[in-house]
Formats: sequence, structure tokens, C-alpha cells
Amino acid sequence: MANIKKVKNKKGITYQVDIRIKGYKRVIKTFSNKDDALHFAQKTEVAMKEGVYRQSSFMTEDGLKIETLRQLITFFRKKVSPRRYKHSEKYEVMYDWWENQLGDIQLKKLSTSMITQCKNILENEKFKKGNKLVVRQANTINKYLMCLSAVLRYATKDLELISINPMNNVTTEVKPEGRKRFLSEVELQKLFTACKSDSELIYVFFLISLTTGARYSEVLNLSIKDFDFKNAQVSYKDTKNKTSRGVPLPQNVLLVISDYIENNDIKDKLFINKKTGKLVYVRGKLQKIIKNIGLEDFHIHDIRHTTASYIAMNGGSLLDIAEILGHKSIVMADRYSHLTKKHTAKLINSTSNLMLSQEL
Repeated sequence: MANIKKVKNKKGITYQVDIRIKGYKRVIKTFSNKDDALHFAQKTEVAMKEGVYRQSSFMTEDGLKIETLRQLITFFRKKVSPRRYKHSEKYEVMYDWWENQLGDIQLKKLSTSMITQCKNILENEKFKKGNKLVVRQANTINKYLMCLSAVLRYATKDLELISINPMNNVTTEVKPEGRKRFLSEVELQKLFTACKSDSELIYVFFLISLTTGARYSEVLNLSIKDFDFKNAQVSYKDTKNKTSRGVPLPQNVLLVISDYIENNDIKDKLFINKKTGKLVYVRGKLQKIIKNIGLEDFHIHDIRHTTASYIAMNGGSLLDIAEILGHKSIVMADRYSHLTKKHTAKLINSTSNLMLSQEL
């Protein structure tokens, strides 16, 4: 129900509208003109009763009024993003970019065409990467768009500041075909030899990466407790897909890992710098090795592609690859739940033997 209260103060007479309708937050707004107050009260009350009312602004606990995109992003990045995303800091540069482009636009005036214009800027804008000026790739542009979409979805669903997310009609970039680069047997031999010659740490890191097909960050963050030496398995927890998975390890690989742990008196994290207490920057070391032995167009993530490729060449199915590498899903994957750990263990062992050859 809407009530209008006449208020006298030093500045004169004002009219305070107070609307309380079940299912909506209390709305209080002040007008200098009674007719304006009546019009607002009637219009708002009808909209609430019909279920189409949307607030034009939102007041946070800190007293911050959210009306513009900048105010929304500021609230989202401080209060929502840290709770929702494990590594929320990686979106900071994207929040900054959107604030710079559309920060002063009122949310109710933000349109699909405005965002599309910004998308065109993302496509053509050059930025410095190292010593070169480059343009953003399709995947990066899509990340910027998804970042803004999440913010606006929160404004739509949670805060009810806008009725329709203007991002809904913005087309994303066509994703390029995924990389298919993997190591040949000769290249694999060269990288094995180089890693083994470099250090025990690099060799063990490469060995685990190759035999399990895990992501760089998954291997880097491994601890002793993640290894089940009795059942010959390593567990990757809280992964990129927010799931955990266990991957079988060949006994000869486990023996190398066990020796590495003992030789280096490791108590927790496998790849920790004991002097600094921080994780070793393995990526930089591996990139240097890859460059020195002349592997062309080969990235660290391609070690993962190599594992998947050798599994496929060794008779593994798409489901086997998804299960071992921790892919989110494949079509109708649930129909094949009868596949057992024994089958997966046999597959990873035979694949590892194919890749490792005489190395161990």
C-alpha cells in the first residue's frame, strides 16, 4: 500500500511517498510537488501488483546508491565476485575496461547497441603485450563479454534494477578451432631428455603432466596428500570445472615421485621454493627448455593435448579422454557410467608405457 506524507522543513513543504507491497522492498521517495508524488505512487503500486516493477536504483549496506554501470561494477567486484569466483582478481582488468567505456551510463539506459559498439572496440583495439602491439583474440573478447554479462545478470536477477539483460542479444565471437598440436615420438624423446637434464623438479613436473594430462595449475598445486601410493592414484581437487577427479598413475612414475619426495625432504607441496615459501615458476623454466630444444609452435598446455592424443591413438574413447583429463562433459556421457576404474587404470598405464618408452 502507498502512503503520502506531507513534510514541513526549513526548505519548505515536500511530499514523501512510502510504498509497502508484499514481495518487494520498501520504497521511499520524496517530491516537491504533490501531483508528482501521487503519479509516482500510483504508477509504482500498479507495477508492483502486476509483477513488472523494477527499481531504478539500489542502496547498498554502505550507503552506495547503484544507478550507473560504474556503481554496479564497483559493488559487484567488491561484494559478489570474491565470493563467487576462486580467482576473482583475474577479472579486475576487465572490470576496469568496462568502467572506462560505459561507467557513467545509467543502467536503465544501457542498451545492446552500446555494448556492441564496445565489442567492436575490443576487436580492433591494440594493446601492449611484451614489446609488441597486438589485438585481442576471440576467446579473450568473449571473456570480456561474459564478465559484463555476469555483472548485468546480477543486476537483473538479484537486484532487479533492470528487467532485461542487454547482453542477451550481443553476439559472441566465433571460437577458433582448438589447438591440435601434440608431440611426436621424436619430439617427446627430446623433451624428456631435456627435462631430465635440467632438474629433478622439472622432470617430475613434466612426468606427472604427461601421464595424467592435468592442467598446469593442477600439477603445480599438488601436495603429498594428493597421492595415494597404495592404490596408484593422484587426486586433483577443486579444479577449473569446480570438480575433483582421481587419475591412475603407473607404478614406475609413482616410484620416481616417491624418490623425488624423499630426496628433497618434501613435507607438503611438491613444487615449492623452500627459500621463499612460494610455488616454483615452472612455466618459465619449461618455456625456456621448449625454446632451447627447438620445439616449434608448442605451448605448455600442449602437453595436455599430447596426453589426449596418445590416449586416442591407443584406442581410448572420447569418454576415456574426458574422464582422465577432467573435461566438463561429453554428449550422453552418463550412459557410459559402467566404465570402471580398472579400465581407466589399464588405459593410462598402457598409454604411459607408449609415451615413456625406455625413459624409466
